[in-house]
Amino acid sequence: MLKCSQTGFYDLNVPESCFGSPYRDLTIETLVNLGFRTIAVNQDVDVDAHSATESKKKKKKGEPREVVEAVPTPFSLDELRNLAKNVTFLNRITLIFSRQDSLQRFLKCSNFKKYDLVAVIPTTMQALAFICSNLEADILSYDPQNKLNLKLNRKMYSQLIEKGFHFELTYAPAIQNSSKRRNLINLSHLYHTYGKSRNIIFSSGAISPNFIRGPYDIISLGFLFGLSELQSKNSVLHCPRKVTLNALGRRHGKALMIVENIITMDINDTIIVESDEEEDMDTGEPVQKKPKQ
Repeated sequence: MLKCSQTGFYDLNVPESCFGSPYRDLTIETLVNLGFRTIAVNQDVDVDAHSATESKKKKKKGEPREVVEAVPTPFSLDELRNLAKNVTFLNRITLIFSRQDSLQRFLKCSNFKKYDLVAVIPTTMQALAFICSNLEADILSYDPQNKLNLKLNRKMYSQLIEKGFHFELTYAPAIQNSSKRRNLINLSHLYHTYGKSRNIIFSSGAISPNFIRGPYDIISLGFLFGLSELQSKNSVLHCPRKVTLNALGRRHGKALMIVENIITMDINDTIIVESDEEEDMDTGEPVQKKPKQ
């Protein structure tokens, strides 16, 4: 079950490549020493590429149909939890798609329901409109490799916020080269224009532990992306926590909870009620009227 850490900072996008054999121990040590206590292991899935590969495969006559799981199995977190017992590890999947028809098969997979967090990267306006209207997910992400070609507006931004979406900015690509940095800065200022930078989260998206930075460095970087000091702090603390809580509600559905005080007592206990007025006691006999004086 998805759990939310009460203390520490959040990094909801650490690629699974960072937890391979060469980088695993160094990645965990770096994140823990910097104060991160909730970490999501991310797996990217290119929906369009996978659908194109499946369409090219032709089944021979008489050959049994091979059932292939479209969504990969989530990364095993058992070893990571044993190495860092004071850290909450989550599974995250990021779906990159351009058409909603190719996405439906992925949403029905059994492996899809095993992920704690769901992020989406739309590559067309059709995909973005589908996310705003029908898709239930947690994070709207962006690939800084290419310049944003989607026409986001205030109405879409508000629709996504009402659905509980958060907008992700990854700082590690901004460290790698100037082209990705320009694309991210442009996107962040669009978020400020359309929605005053509400529901922004900062994640690393680091391909190696060398690109991971501390929370206070990220907060300082927030000024470059058009965020205020409070918004920068919330982007690595309160907003990611809201993401995990919304994801928990999305997975388990809506529920109604009533909280009330209940007095419990032992069956052998006896409650004695003393009263000076004998007429208030129920003895099973008719009440006699007092004579007038």
